[in-house]
Order: sequence, then structure tokens, then C-alpha cells
Amino acid sequence: MAADGVREAVAVARALAVYRGAVVPRVRAGLRHWESVAAGIPDPVLRSHALAALREKGLNVEATAVFAILAPRRTRPAAVAAMTALQVAVDYLDTLGEQPSAELLANGLALHGALLDALSPGAPVGDWYRLNPQRDDGGYLAALVTTCREAVATLPAADAVLPAVRQAARRCGEGQSHTHAAEGTIGSVAGEGPAELESWASGLKAPAGYTWWELAAGASSSVAAHALIAAAADARTTPADAETIDAAYFPPIGALTVLLDDLVDRDEDLATGAHNYTVYYRDGEEAATRLALLAGRARSATVPLRDRGRHRAILAGVAGFYLAAPGERHGYREPATEALLRALGPSVRLIAAFMRRRQPRSEAQWPGGTGK
Repeated sequence: MAADGVREAVAVARALAVYRGAVVPRVRAGLRHWESVAAGIPDPVLRSHALAALREKGLNVEATAVFAILAPRRTRPAAVAAMTALQVAVDYLDTLGEQPSAELLANGLALHGALLDALSPGAPVGDWYRLNPQRDDGGYLAALVTTCREAVATLPAADAVLPAVRQAARRCGEGQSHTHAAEGTIGSVAGEGPAELESWASGLKAPAGYTWWELAAGASSSVAAHALIAAAADARTTPADAETIDAAYFPPIGALTVLLDDLVDRDEDLATGAHNYTVYYRDGEEAATRLALLAGRARSATVPLRDRGRHRAILAGVAGFYLAAPGERHGYREPATEALLRALGPSVRLIAAFMRRRQPRSEAQWPGGTGK
């Protein structure tokens, strides 16, 4: 392995040590707390969804908290508290957004307004359940929002970061809502996907060179918001730094994480009718080419970041996590895997090999994508 690959692999190992020792125990304590709160939700439907989200998607919360390794040690506990509450809310709202509704998109957008409120300390909150069939959650979602607000407000660079992190939260909520509204409406021909999803994604402010579904995938990821919360924990962060971080995670890093998640879940999603962004590629060869291009852009996007070594370590861990995932190496996945290994360098091959030895997949704790 080349010297750069060795350094990157060492950086990943060090980041993983900090993550497991200083972050995961706090996240797991937070998850136990939120599960006890969810168990007291009066409405049985909402209680069932909240508990299911925590039990089935709890690893998303652990995984996205990896961004807390970017926070200084002194402010890391507050960053972890904010990230935990935010991702628990993301997963809960994602679960609610999957339920049938006469106003699926409008209801999803109203519910996901809670994400924006969670990152708007001091501002009035919306009526998130106004279009939802069930409303009585006993204050569960409000508690998540308040916890995130209060933790973010204590971070030293909150004022510098909040505009960018609110932008990221709004994108994520809109992306999740539009994606759920598009489920079950995908045509058999690439590019024949839901018109409203395409129209929304095409209107996102982003650099040229991305397909509309890559933009939609990147927007629906929560990773930009978590990276920005970590930046708010660092007193040196300026508004310009926050914009640079957001540009690194949207579109390239966010899109890559979601598409890798969908690549792994492609067969299952096609069988169940769940939305999957890889269906818009013409074939496996095009998917491989585009994913390799995204990987290259994601690596390049970390160059101007202050703590680029750890950002790149997180990116390498994300890729290694998905490339190590078990499952059939189908016509889309096999060429994409090889292209990504070439694009991301030898350290990712090493990480993927290590994570394969740590199967099942749930043991490889690195940030995922859509949270589905």
C-alpha cells in the first residue's frame, strides 16, 4: 500500500478508537433514554412507530454520531446530545413518512418541519402533526426538538453555523418527504421516475455535473447536518467554514452515502416496491461510472476542510462499511464495487476487508445514508 493509503488507514483506526471510546457509550445512553420516553407515548400507532424506529434504526443514530469525533473534547458531549436527538427525530419522521396518507407529500413536509425547528433555538415551532392522522405523541417529538435546540445553543460557533445547518435540515426533510411520496411510482425505464421528485431535485442549488437523482439522494441525507453540528462545537468555525463544509457534504458526500446504501439494498427494495435511487441509472456500467465519479468528487471536497484528515477518514469508513456489506454481488453492485475501490484508494480496500471479518453488517458502525 502506498504511503498515503497507510496514513489514511491509520487515521481511520485512530478515528474509530475515539468514536468507540468517547462517542458510542454516550449515544447508547441517549438511545435508552429516548426509548423510555417513546414507551410513554399515548397514541398506540405513534408509540409503535417511535419504538420501531429506535429498535430498527438505532444503528443510524450510532453511525451518524461518528461526526462527533470532529468536535473538540470539551464540547463533544453537547454535540453528541444534539446529533442523537436530531437523528432519532430523522428516523422517527422517516418511519411516519412511510405510512399511507391521503396527503403524503404535504404531511411529510409538515412533519419534517420539526428538523428545521430543532436547529432554530428561540424560534416558534410549527404544528408538525397538523396533517397526520395521529397527533398525541405525549410531547415526544417536542422533547427531541427541545433537546437538540438546547444542546446546539451551547456550542461555541452556533451563530456561525446555524444558517448552514438549517439549510441542510430543510434539504433533508424535503428530500425524505419527496422520496417517500415517489415510492411505488417508478417506471420500468430509467429516467421515467416521479415527476414531482425530479422537479424538486432539479431546482436545488448545486454545482453542475450531477444528475437530478444524485442531487435528490444527496439532499435526503442527514450527514451534512451532523458535520455542521460538529463544526459548531469548534469555536474557530466561521460562516465561510460552515458553507465550505455544507458544499462538501452536499451534493458529493451525501449523494455517495445514499447511493451506496441503495446499491446494497437494491434487490430488497425492488422486491418490496421501496424507492431506490440506483434504478435511474441505465445499467450497472453507468452506475459504476457515476459512483466512481461521485467518490472522486467527495474526496476532493474534503481538501479545503480544516480537519480534512478526519473528514476523509469518515468518508473512507462510510465506503468501507457499504462495500463490506453482505449480499449478492448483482449486476449493479459488482462493477460499482470495483470502480469505487479504484476511485477511493487502497485504504478503503483494507477497511472493507477488515469490516467483512466483523460481520454481521450491524457491527461495522459508520454513517449510513437514507436511514430507511
